[in-house]
Amino acid sequence: MNINSGENSNSRLTQSGLFTREQIADYIGVCPRTISNMVRQRRIPVIKFGGSVRFDPGKVLTALEKYEIESI
Repeated sequence: MNINSGENSNSRLTQSGLFTREQIADYIGVCPRTISNMVRQRRIPVIKFGGSVRFDPGKVLTALEKYEIESI
């Protein structure tokens, strides 16, 4: 997983400060389908309202930290 936390992510934020599925996928370096699978498996937090889903990038990165494997 390639997390681009050093980039200026403010230009990618939606007006509410949350990411769409495609934006969060690009942000962490996976395809949008992987994001859908992670949501279904409850591995990352999601905010649902109406027919839309949004992601808080900070909370997603925090949730993914527990899956990080230390190098030897």
